[in-house]
Amino acid sequence: MDNNYDPKLVEKAKKMTAGPLGKEMTKFPMRFAAPVFFGESPAVSKKSKISNGTASLINFGNGNLAITCYHVLSPFKEQIESRQDSIFQIGNLKFNPLDQIIAESEELDIVTISLTPEQAKEISAGGEIGSLFFMPPFWPPNSVNEKDFVAFGGFPGRWRQHLSSNEIMFDTYSSGACGVASVTDEYIVCQFEREYWVVTLDLHNKEELYDISGLSGGPVFIKRSLHWEFIGIIYQFSQEFELMYIRPSKFIGEDGVISS
Repeated sequence: MDNNYDPKLVEKAKKMTAGPLGKEMTKFPMRFAAPVFFGESPAVSKKSKISNGTASLINFGNGNLAITCYHVLSPFKEQIESRQDSIFQIGNLKFNPLDQIIAESEELDIVTISLTPEQAKEISAGGEIGSLFFMPPFWPPNSVNEKDFVAFGGFPGRWRQHLSSNEIMFDTYSSGACGVASVTDEYIVCQFEREYWVVTLDLHNKEELYDISGLSGGPVFIKRSLHWEFIGIIYQFSQEFELMYIRPSKFIGEDGVISS
């Protein structure tokens, strides 16, 4: 994406981002995100084959929902047919999501899952990450435009760690201000412009992450003057061109039903 950013404005933005405001912007998406993982139970073997993605935690006023990508959940459907001992978890919540699917769309790559109040509480371990369900102030959200900046987050598989036979740790990857390169009715594209990035929370010794597999299903927000809006979920990333694709949340109704 071509840009004509004013160098002085870029420097000013970098200083702001490096401070408390930048940290809060970066952490914000992760309050409403939880790791999704499934496969062989880690208790069976430390080398258990596990797949992971991200779930967006949303409440439109009709109950708690976990929203993720169709391609994240579909392998579990196939797996459980051949392996009845396969597990599925969102955060600390172990359950069978197939019984609680509200709607799914392979075309849009979205699935919505209902959660009981008890299940919602079980997702988080009591920390800040995945501790809340985002409640939009109104629905659907306002339109997103080119050159807007959005915040996103998720749990990359590259940083997944098997700590013990029954414990897996998922480190987070998030941004508080990623530029929107293009917008269509079907998707939103963000360009990763790493030369402008400022690291505010570094848990991996400045490791550059080019493979963000695992962020699929992660929430994307935009900060308006007085509020945040949930504008979509991550569903694809082009590693070659550093392009992140977002499915607009407008396709999801307040009841969790997906419309094309």
